[in-house]
Formats: sequence, C-alpha cells, structure tokens
Amino acid sequence: MRIVISGVGAIWPDLVPEEDAEPAGRAFVARGFDAVALLGRRATQYSHRSAQLVMAASGLALDNAGLAVTDDNRDRVGLTVGTAAGSVTGVAEFGLDSFVQPRPHMVTAAKSPNCVLNAAAGSTAIRYGLRGVNATVAAGPASALVALRHAMVMLRAGHADVVVAGASEEFTGPVARVAQSARAPWAQGEGAAMFVLEDATTAQASGRTALAEVAALAVRAVPGLGAVRFADVVAAALGAAGVAADEVVAVAARHTGDPGVDAAQDEAIATALRAAERLYSEERIGDCYGAHAALQIASLLTERTLPAVVVAADPDGLLAVAVLKSAQQ
Repeated sequence: MRIVISGVGAIWPDLVPEEDAEPAGRAFVARGFDAVALLGRRATQYSHRSAQLVMAASGLALDNAGLAVTDDNRDRVGLTVGTAAGSVTGVAEFGLDSFVQPRPHMVTAAKSPNCVLNAAAGSTAIRYGLRGVNATVAAGPASALVALRHAMVMLRAGHADVVVAGASEEFTGPVARVAQSARAPWAQGEGAAMFVLEDATTAQASGRTALAEVAALAVRAVPGLGAVRFADVVAAALGAAGVAADEVVAVAARHTGDPGVDAAQDEAIATALRAAERLYSEERIGDCYGAHAALQIASLLTERTLPAVVVAADPDGLLAVAVLKSAQQ
C-alpha cells in the first residue's frame, strides 16, 4: 500500500513574535486565528485553543483534498491527533476554578472535557461527522510524526479508508510556564497542521490529487540518542522508502534544547544526509513542540521541497523519522 497525502490544512503563527510580560515572554502566536469566525460561537464556547486549532486545520485539510464527508463514507473516515499534553490551559483553568469559584458547584461542568487528552479529536470528529477510527497520541516533540504513523497503521490494517492526521500546539500563559521548565530555550510558538492520508489507489479512484507519498515513517526508542544510532535510523528509513541519501533535497528538524542530543542530531544529519538543506524552523514559527514537525511537513508540501526527511527527537529517548517523496516517483 502506497500512502499519500491528498490534503493539507495549517494554522500558522505570525512571522513576527509577540512580546508579552512574564511568564509568556516572546512567542510566535497565531494572532490572525479567529476561532469564532472560522468555527462559530457554538463550537468555540467551551473548547480551548488546542481543540480549536485542530478543528480549523482539519476543515482546511478536508477542503484542500476535496473530500466531502457524507453518510456514505463517514464510517470509514478516521482521525488521529498528536498532542504533547492536550489543553494545558483547560486543565489549569478547571483546576483553578475548583479553588476560586463559589460553592456548591465551583466548576462549570461543560469545561471538564478540556481536561481530557482526546478533547480535540472528539470535538473535531463531532464537527465534521467523522465516525471512523479516532485516536489521540501524546509523544512530546514527536507527537506529529507518531500521529501520522498511527494513521498509516490504521489504513494498512483496513480500519479506515481515509484518516485525517496531524498535531496542534497552543500557546498561553500556563503553556509558557511548562515550556520554561521542560522545553528548548527558544521563543515558543503555536499552530496546527492536519493532513488527509489515504491509499494512492483510493485517492486516484476518488479524483483526489496526491500531494506527496509518505514513503516511510520510523518511530524508535533510542536511549541516549547518540549520533551513530541516530544516523542508523535515518538510513533505515531511507532504505525502506527507496530513496537514496543524495536524492534528499531537505531535512527538517527541531532543536531540542539538550546540547548533547542537538550535537548528535547535527552530526547524524551531516553523516546521513550530506547534500540536503537543513531546515530548522524556530526563527520562523518558534518552538511549536508537538506540532513542530507537522508544520514543517506543511511547509515542505507547499514549497514542493521533495524528497525530504523530517526528524523529531525527544531527549528522553524517542526518535521519529519520516521520508516524503513525490507521489509520482
């Protein structure tokens, strides 16, 4: 089965970072994202920003693919959302309400779903009537690629004909506090990118244009993340994709903030992908953490920079590598 991307939808942060008081500091925020205008007041009344980003990006992806969800196909259209921690803001606000709001109820029951990791996936499936497989994966900075990997497994197992997959990352005060203690020392960012994934034959039969093929996607536990093991995983992914290292035009990666891991990543890329242009996107979108790789893929597809490799490394020992190539290759 050749799995292709036939639709892409992305919500991007602004080019110029926003300066704010501590603890938010300097951040690339999607100031132009008007959730109410795009989704309506009813859909946004109780949902938090992370879910709103997923809903908006998924709608754009479906439109871009020209995929109409109807009673004839909705049971075979699935959804996989990658997230670092769901809505940190929703959890923080709900927890604060339990202390500061008046008794006896103290909290608004309608806000409780925001405390659940799969809130974005649930809200998006309801909005677009997606009744196929529905999943949420949390894998830190590798969340976007792990979500795509999950979608590919579902397609190959025959559990769905089409899966909308990707990741989102919100930026708020509570997120800033978490980021300061556990993430790279870059200006933070927010955004979302969702993709329509399906078998190439399904896309062709439906008249949808394949934007790229996800030729290989490897997710590995790599304790220590040394340069040699790092390069081995990249080389193995290229081999599985049938793409030679010197054919790769660009490699997209994220600075993790761990000096040892970043040095190993740079060395591995220099070893395994000598001719590829290195794309670190922090200066354009900030550190979008769980959604970083998803936004990088959206950029690669928009600019037609293929074949390409996308790398997402977690200093805790998780490495994800995706190889994208032209669907016509």
